[in-house]
Amino acid sequence: MPPSMEKLMFAASEAPIETESPVQDEEGAIIDDGERFLLGTLVELRRSGLRAVGVVLGNRLFERRWQVLTLTLQGEVWEHQEHDVMFQIPNFVSESLAKACGTGVDATTDTEMKARVQMLQHLRDFEKQFEAEMHEVLERARHIDLYDRVRNPEPTQWSALTVDDAVNILYDRPKDVTETRRLAVQTYLMDYGPHYLAEQRRFLMRQSFGVRPLEQVQNIEAVHAMAKNDDPALDRFAEKARALVLASRKRSTESWNESPARQPLEGVEFTEKEMHIIRFLRDSLGVLRRIQNDYYAIPVAQILKSVGLYDPEQYDPAVTNVFLIELGIIAPWEDAVTRSSPLHHGENPLDDLSDYRPTRGFQDITPEGFYTRDIVESLRHDFGDSPVCVIDDWGAEELDDGISAERDPLDPSSVWLHVHIADPTCLLSPTHAIARDALQLTGSRYYVDRTVTMLPPDVGFSEYSLGHIPDQPSKTMSFSAKVSASGEILDYKVRPGIVRNIQRLKYDVVDAALDAPSPKVFHPFGTTSTKPTFPTPSLDPTVLDMLRLLRETCQAVLQARLRKGAITLALPQPDIVVRPRPVPDDILSNGTLRPSVFRGFVDFEYALNETVELGSRAIVSEAMKTSCRIASFFFRDHGIPALRRSVGAMQSELPDGMEKLYSTRDENGVVDYYESIRSRISAPSARYVTTPGPHSLLGVADGEGYVKVTSPLRRFGDVLAHWQIKYALLAEKGERHFPLFFQESWLERMGQELELRELDARRLERLQVDYWAHLYLTRWMNDPAADRREYDPLQHLTARALATPLRNLQTKEMNMKVYVQELGLMGLVVGLPPTTVPSPGEELKVAIKQVQLGPRPHLNLTVKE
Repeated sequence: MPPSMEKLMFAASEAPIETESPVQDEEGAIIDDGERFLLGTLVELRRSGLRAVGVVLGNRLFERRWQVLTLTLQGEVWEHQEHDVMFQIPNFVSESLAKACGTGVDATTDTEMKARVQMLQHLRDFEKQFEAEMHEVLERARHIDLYDRVRNPEPTQWSALTVDDAVNILYDRPKDVTETRRLAVQTYLMDYGPHYLAEQRRFLMRQSFGVRPLEQVQNIEAVHAMAKNDDPALDRFAEKARALVLASRKRSTESWNESPARQPLEGVEFTEKEMHIIRFLRDSLGVLRRIQNDYYAIPVAQILKSVGLYDPEQYDPAVTNVFLIELGIIAPWEDAVTRSSPLHHGENPLDDLSDYRPTRGFQDITPEGFYTRDIVESLRHDFGDSPVCVIDDWGAEELDDGISAERDPLDPSSVWLHVHIADPTCLLSPTHAIARDALQLTGSRYYVDRTVTMLPPDVGFSEYSLGHIPDQPSKTMSFSAKVSASGEILDYKVRPGIVRNIQRLKYDVVDAALDAPSPKVFHPFGTTSTKPTFPTPSLDPTVLDMLRLLRETCQAVLQARLRKGAITLALPQPDIVVRPRPVPDDILSNGTLRPSVFRGFVDFEYALNETVELGSRAIVSEAMKTSCRIASFFFRDHGIPALRRSVGAMQSELPDGMEKLYSTRDENGVVDYYESIRSRISAPSARYVTTPGPHSLLGVADGEGYVKVTSPLRRFGDVLAHWQIKYALLAEKGERHFPLFFQESWLERMGQELELRELDARRLERLQVDYWAHLYLTRWMNDPAADRREYDPLQHLTARALATPLRNLQTKEMNMKVYVQELGLMGLVVGLPPTTVPSPGEELKVAIKQVQLGPRPHLNLTVKE
């Protein structure tokens, strides 16, 4: 039986191949929103505004991604991604009935046919009840004007609403609300008007919506009315815009090599209706999954068509972004990824102190939320004059950590490795507004064009960087491991500390002193910058001896982890350097929505960095990993819950896949990335758990665990761990009655929040790097002097196949995801010739067909003859 139109539309409505780089945490673990579903679970699927209901028949690993097999109300088995599921009712039918249905496209036995008929009857009964509930929800929501009740009273601000919140408002006895009724409430929020925007990540876990500001809703309605009624204001706007765009294009060419500048636009005024249009276009940009109706797409296409200067085959956010730049609303050097207003994430767990213990611990906190004293002053261990090496890059902004080492005098074959971490929780308590703001950020953001620090430097937190004040001691949380000659951790200590002899060093200096390798940096388009120079290192002999001991010890710890299965998969990534950084505010648009005249461009360079840690970077990295393991030991041995990062075992779709992958591992644990593709290797995504779970990529066994503690100046989860450690230490010394600040149930909720917020933050950083990299390509290709170049690297590109070619159901072309080696970017080879079927990892010569900017930068390529 041929597939239904609904199935074809659902399959075709998503880009067939995802070319965005995977989002990874600092240990290389994938961060995503995947979830396995039990057989017999009823699920609601959504993609690009399309909706379907069905029951899960199975899960399977295919092309390194988990797929779900669902029998829909149409009687078809659909293959879909886990993140297509927006609602679930576990145990809707028995697991045995789901298994009896089989997972084939068609039923192949009488047993399967009978089971599917029975399943469809359950689904039809559910759908009838759902339709009745839907009608009641509609009436209730309209009667009380739900949107007016839940929107932010400030007309320009978002608010948040969960499905449970809406249920509590609509029904007097919310505890008696059935799952069918909850789905009806969620469907109302999804489908009825532009008022509610579903959370873009982990929706199934949170079931949370952003409630659009009244001003934005009114703006959407105003532009829709203009489009529907063929308002002459659209044509007048298009005429003004056309002139501005043409002038902008001419000015861009004339000022190509000038320094960046911005001036107000003189002589052109926009009416109130035209400002509605501009605001509508700006709001249409965003990194959105199309799980709801797109209230922007049709009017945007109509506006761009009226302007008449853009490809009619491609009216999408990428083109809208270019249009707003050429209109002067967005600066040419301003990305659409990080500059837009973030969605409200909902309730902040730090606002809820009811689960904190001991509440009497707040006696040490001022009404503003700062500690009145160093609560662990009496516990601090003075490390005396022992050198502490703080090693970092040129221009590093937050110096969180230092390392030192000494042989155990009672066991000279063993070494005590000390990791000293900055201690901002000397000042910051969980009740301070700064802590709540820090959670909202989750960590410092290192964008290409600026840094947004998690802790504000203007209230004294910069002083907690190690060695910030020369010749003054620094307070630390210190994690010490006694390491055997074979790299095993024999003992550990966790102590608040004081370090006095801080040696601030650069990676390059240490590498030169140790005659160690440094990571390679490749500049595909050349470079005009010069690397910082330094004299031939003449380090103090004591410091140099310690560095050698640190290298020996950390190498032994690494080898011990490798024996336990640690592994590193890495590909070079783009590194874009912008000057000046930060980009000055006076040459940005600043969100005014008033057109400006922009000239010139910022100076920026394109580099490729090796992601493999070598030399002194490997020493520091291994020491930091060791301290995170020690922190988990501390919590485990004290019986205290903590947020641990956990990654389960890797899997292969091939019987000998893991064996083949490990056969490529080198002495540093790095494997052939393309072998992981050929062997169809996948690793579970990283998760926060409160028990000591495994971390397969790091070689951390189940029962040990891994707690991030090394960056409290720039990561909120580390701050949480420091608070918890301090209260445990105080209880151990009898200065507190309870050994924990945060209860396990509260930490579980916090872990869910951190996962969501960190995923968003890392994804934004990754997308912004991709945006600037694609922007560099665009300017390189459009440079007026391009024809005078002696060599163009874009004419000599090679790509490696990352997946099996797939057919695009819309264009009917065969496309394939690739990695472009010279650029460090993922791309899509489109229109693959029928005679060309590369195997994973195979090399192809390619040429750039199209570079798309916008919220989701994209690179289309063709096979080069």
